Amino acid sequence: MPHALLHLLRYFLLGLVWLFFIYAIRMVYVEMRRSKVERAQAPTAGPPGSDRVVSLKLKVVDPPQRRGRVFELGEEVTLGRSPGCAVPLEDDTFTSSVHARVFHRSGEFWLEDLGSTNGTFLNDERLNDGPVRLQRGDRMKVGSTTLEVSR
Repeated sequence: MPHALLHLLRYFLLGLVWLFFIYAIRMVYVEMRRSKVERAQAPTAGPPGSDRVVSLKLKVVDPPQRRGRVFELGEEVTLGRSPGCAVPLEDDTFTSSVHARVFHRSGEFWLEDLGSTNGTFLNDERLNDGPVRLQRGDRMKVGSTTLEVSR
């Protein structure tokens, strides 16, 4: 019996190592995709003041226990369960650690999904290919949390 248990534990450990490598490869893919999008969205030389940050906020609409929380948008903010995120959603189990980001380019704010498991939605449409421009009044859903873009 102990010999069989050792074999079982060996395969379990091997499975954990493979899961770790798959997770690491996924994170590298997300970062490479993010870098590619940043290069594509880099501001070009435009009129003076075109890169001025317009003050926008994200306001939690749902769930009710978090309703009313407001987060300022800066040059770039991340949304997720990780404590390092500017918009922490630590109690939302459907949100990835670093789920999405909102960033500022050429005078506009953009929303991008960072390879999350459950997806990011803007006005009830799932983000699929790259970042999408945000406007005041837009509603985004990250996990089970709904946020509204406001001034």
